[in-house]
Amino acid sequence: MSLKRVKKAFTLLELIIVIILISLSYYLVFSNSNFKINDEKNSVSLTSIKKYLIENFEFENEISLVCINENLVCYIKIDENINEEIKIENLFENKPDIYKYQKEEQIIDYESIDIDNISQDVIFELKVNSDYKTNELIVDTLNDKVYLFNSIFDEAKTYSSLQEVFETFNTNQIEVQDAF
Repeated sequence: MSLKRVKKAFTLLELIIVIILISLSYYLVFSNSNFKINDEKNSVSLTSIKKYLIENFEFENEISLVCINENLVCYIKIDENINEEIKIENLFENKPDIYKYQKEEQIIDYESIDIDNISQDVIFELKVNSDYKTNELIVDTLNDKVYLFNSIFDEAKTYSSLQEVFETFNTNQIEVQDAF
């Protein structure tokens, strides 16, 4: 009896299939692209509130992010109806100071709202109308960050102090006056 030696080797087709399987496995195991897209879509920060509201909710006239004093929780208000099921937490570490974006320093006092049939003190409300314009606010987080919400910007501008915001406002006002 003689033993035949059989030479085994990969054919080109088998090699291509192995490469495709390895590539597909690598993509499925190590790719987080789908997870990143979902995380970005669902994450909200003070700078991206306007974008978050417009991209994630449908509304006809106005959408708002309303934050209350109790636990600093925020709710979505769509066309004057508060959605009590959607809660955004940890947007603020402590109660912020909210000012009108104008020449003088003027704090905004909000009216109370009812959530779960209990009157709640509102500490912040950013409104976006059907033309995607926001109310113009200055939010002082009291943590070395001040945010400017303006209809011109898609995202809030960040400043280091309240004084810097008002200085920028005055500088811009002078530039506009000098242009005419």
